[in-house]
Amino acid sequence: MSFSMYTTIPMPYIEWEEKRFPYIIVGLPFVGFVIGVIWFLCANILIKTNIPITIKSVLVCLIPLFLSGFIHIDGYMDTCDAIFSRASLEKKYKILKDSLVGAFAVIGILIIAFVYYISIYEILKNQKNIISLIFIPIFSRGITSLFIIKIKPISKEGFIATFKKDLNNKHFYSMILILILFFILSYYFNITKIILINILACIIFSIYCIKDLKGISGDLCGFIITTSSVTTLLFLAIL
Repeated sequence: MSFSMYTTIPMPYIEWEEKRFPYIIVGLPFVGFVIGVIWFLCANILIKTNIPITIKSVLVCLIPLFLSGFIHIDGYMDTCDAIFSRASLEKKYKILKDSLVGAFAVIGILIIAFVYYISIYEILKNQKNIISLIFIPIFSRGITSLFIIKIKPISKEGFIATFKKDLNNKHFYSMILILILFFILSYYFNITKIILINILACIIFSIYCIKDLKGISGDLCGFIITTSSVTTLLFLAIL
């Protein structure tokens, strides 16, 4: 159910029973893991080709976007429109529900696309440790999931409100354990510094969004996952 909801990867049919809804959120780190592995493998293949590095960089950028069905980018754009409108809280909620693309969404996607591309370009050019590509989607989704469990939704409608209804401390500590195991695994690939940056970026952007909009939603989660992932890639390119 988690893969069907948050990826374009074909999945066998399963009955969508309400009692399973909390595990859609708990499954997000594993969704990130699969996306990360495919991202890493495809990037490795592209690196070994004679394709110009500019085209390689574009293709590497597009892989996780296609795998996620652009769902997080959509949330990022909606959140940009809402937060940077500097309107009242009620108006921001209306903007989040609005399907139209505003000026701040366009500006936001141009900024994030530029930073994303130049980060990937520098990572490939300088032959950085791209094993990080496996772990960035895991922690971006995993840390965001912790906030989903603990923070109230801004609306009683929508996927997040539906999925988190029966989430409790059992799911929260299960997520913590899953992320600790992945963090230990990252130690063996010598990328703990990058993962700590990823975690910190997730926390900062989460607090920023939640403080501004007084809760959490699917769009905010898309914003957090997108910004924390690109921020981590930028630091990977720099360090």
